[in-house]
Amino acid sequence: MHISKLTLVNYRNFANATLRFSKGVNTIIGENGAGKSNVFKAIRLLLDDRMVRASYKLDETDFYRGIGSWRGHWIIISLEFDEVSADEAMQALFVHGTGVGQAGGVVAHATYNLIFRPNKQIRMNLAALPAFDVVGMNAILDRITIDDYETLFTGKSTADFSSPEVYKSIVGDFDNALFNHEVDFPELGIRIPGTLSVAKEVSFTFIQALRDVVLEFHNNRTNPLLNLLKSKSGQIDQVQFQPIVERARQLNAEIEALNDVKTVRSDIARTIHDAAGQTYSPALLSIRSDLPDEADLLFQSLKLFVGEFDATHEGSIHELSLGGANLIFLTLKLLEFQYQHQRRPLANFLLIEEPEAHLHTHVQKTLFDRIGYADAQIIYTTHSTHISEVSNVKNESHRVWWRLVC
Repeated sequence: MHISKLTLVNYRNFANATLRFSKGVNTIIGENGAGKSNVFKAIRLLLDDRMVRASYKLDETDFYRGIGSWRGHWIIISLEFDEVSADEAMQALFVHGTGVGQAGGVVAHATYNLIFRPNKQIRMNLAALPAFDVVGMNAILDRITIDDYETLFTGKSTADFSSPEVYKSIVGDFDNALFNHEVDFPELGIRIPGTLSVAKEVSFTFIQALRDVVLEFHNNRTNPLLNLLKSKSGQIDQVQFQPIVERARQLNAEIEALNDVKTVRSDIARTIHDAAGQTYSPALLSIRSDLPDEADLLFQSLKLFVGEFDATHEGSIHELSLGGANLIFLTLKLLEFQYQHQRRPLANFLLIEEPEAHLHTHVQKTLFDRIGYADAQIIYTTHSTHISEVSNVKNESHRVWWRLVC
């Protein structure tokens, strides 16, 4: 299964855009500000299970500015999938949720949409307006806040969201104050319940543009090494891990029992008592070792050391050159993808944002040529001329090449 089409309506800097993709490696090329990151954000909202739940509640800044007032308008992000596998688990997911165009009971094509729209009461108020009632329309729109919006996930849609006429027929014609008297449209598809989330069933790895790699390693949420270790820790035999836990607890006890530690504890207690008196002194005071005895916490203490130029010296990430640190970061994220890929999910997606950051031109070309995985769809964004040269769609038919312009 692979993404065959992405449609964006009123999202960020896209009024109405359609991008088509193929299996294998796809490249989106554009200058800064052309919308490459927005394309990835849109895909992630539908397929990245790590996205914070609050991200699905869009806001005023997510609307295309060219529409003027955002009030009453909809944001639509639509993904289409082709070559859906006949695998039983895959079919179970799509037959009930997103599959369309079934032939012989087997789904080969599917849709998955995020729709951000006004709530039903507002849609009903607009639908009840007489034709061309601009004053009445503005009175309704002026009262709308972003809290009046809802996020809807649908599948089995048949609407051509890229058509301005379809948009007007469903959402409304705001220039002429014309609205459909219906508020629910079968062509939008059926609501997808949380239990059928596509994001939970696929392997999805996003490698963001590399701005400050050292900071990423220091953040426990984004540290790629820690994420890899956590991924593996879930498979550790608890019987095997128990001796490590016991040793950690023993070390804590031995540290707390050191004479210097006990002396300092007593001196703290005596000094507080002398300064504040017994009434205002704490009833209990101790110095305890906080060496963790849980796998996740123990792994946070592990750091990666690399010998970049000198085989006799291994330095931490902050000692590496920008190019070296970024290459290490990319490597760990690619390994994260490989771990997920090995678990044989229903589909595999790898999104890489601007891999050229701080990388030598030769490394850029090598990186692009060598990254490829069977049964996985890879999408790059870049403004590197070196990567665009090797991704020329005329020379490599298996690669889709898109140029975004501001």
